Amino acid sequence: MNPRLDELIMQSFAKAPTEPCLWWRGTWWSRGAIDELVVECEERLLKSGFSRGQRLGLVLPNSPIMLASCIAAWRIGGAVVPVNPNLKSPPVPEYLKSVDVFGAIVSREVEGLVDFIADAGIPVAPAALNDAAPVIDGRTAAPDTGSDIAVLFHTAGASGDVKAVPITHNNILTLLSSILEMIPSMDEDDVILNAIPNHHSFGFVVAGIMPIASGMPQVIIPSVVPPKTTLSAIRSTGVTIIPTLPLMLGILLGGERDIAPMSKVKLVFYGGGELMPGVAAKAKEVFGVEPLEGYGLTEASSVLAFTPAEDSIKPGVSGKILSCFDAEVRDINGNLQPYNEDGVLWIHGDAVAGGYYRAEAISAERFRDGWFDTQDIVRIDEDGYITIVSPAGDVIMVGGVPVYPGEIETILKGHPEISEVAVVGMPRGLKGEYVRACVVLKEGSTLKPRDIVMYGRGKLPNYKAPRSIRILPELPKNNLGKILKKELRGV
Repeated sequence: MNPRLDELIMQSFAKAPTEPCLWWRGTWWSRGAIDELVVECEERLLKSGFSRGQRLGLVLPNSPIMLASCIAAWRIGGAVVPVNPNLKSPPVPEYLKSVDVFGAIVSREVEGLVDFIADAGIPVAPAALNDAAPVIDGRTAAPDTGSDIAVLFHTAGASGDVKAVPITHNNILTLLSSILEMIPSMDEDDVILNAIPNHHSFGFVVAGIMPIASGMPQVIIPSVVPPKTTLSAIRSTGVTIIPTLPLMLGILLGGERDIAPMSKVKLVFYGGGELMPGVAAKAKEVFGVEPLEGYGLTEASSVLAFTPAEDSIKPGVSGKILSCFDAEVRDINGNLQPYNEDGVLWIHGDAVAGGYYRAEAISAERFRDGWFDTQDIVRIDEDGYITIVSPAGDVIMVGGVPVYPGEIETILKGHPEISEVAVVGMPRGLKGEYVRACVVLKEGSTLKPRDIVMYGRGKLPNYKAPRSIRILPELPKNNLGKILKKELRGV
């Protein structure tokens, strides 16, 4: 029988109880201290009636109680459902109800959040971020019998319809083993920054669970704002490894003009999009290392590909596929594509989810014979490095011919007066779609829409060149920095 995450973590606590486990708001907590917090959380969940196979909502920022509640729920045999505590909008209770939670542990530090969720009919335990939550007057929730589910993440994916992705203990353990295999220099002497929001699969698995399951200390930051405080914490705690997101790294390095170099950082890696111009150079200046790009999917337990080291960087490439995945690039008819040819990425392996939660119809569409259809358009080279040609849902059909926005965005961003670009497809009657580019200009630019149209026509085939240009002060983004292309279709 395969081990579980909680078993490995508790063994680590028992083996070296005095070793540092996590840093929180100026104080290092030992493994023994976190062990005690986990036991207290477990006792209160059991008093609440939480039992094997049930699901516990965690509407919390990165914090000791976030990690301790996960481990406690796993020890009982249940699963956790991390949800963004800063949404405070209808999706929060909807997400929790969609997976039939027993109840939710909710941060007291977000004003109005506890009442907001309680008013939606979900049992709530208001929590301080460094102490066990009180007993919950939980509800009857149908258990997942015989399940190995550790966590359920919500994702919209290509369709825009929110789905829950059940990730098992084995999924996560398989992925972590593969990550550590690709980065052999990472060990128990490293200190990892846990600042990516833990409701995000990348933040939860890589920044939160990987260090605590591998015996590496972590520095927990609930928000990188203000950047000066976060940079001070990185420096004072001796952080050596920084997992991050493009927006987060931009905020961290853009908020301060003069940042003294940090010699202890040995690895900075990011996923979820491209870095803003100048951020990579600033990161190299401050941390002394080049940021390494990765690529991931919630359905792949977070990370699918990673750039192993600075000397393995390939420009425009998102990294090398981890050894725990089999990957195929297929054409529209399902035929295998040769190396360096564009096609749809399909993945298979023990780190891939088995389907969407209680959603047989959509699962049958995307999960077939053990393979998952990512719907991302990619190409893979002979060395296993992957290039994202166009993310899922972005393909534009112009006169029946597929056009990939990523290619057009790269061309337009080559203009010296353009800062950001997002390309979307717009309806065009029976002819399918036409190409619209939404751009943010650099300060002082006097570019007009017609100038951008002509620039595109000079670089691209006519059917790929944008016919419509929208110049905007900024592009709409979610809290993780991803561009909301659905909103751009209405501007």
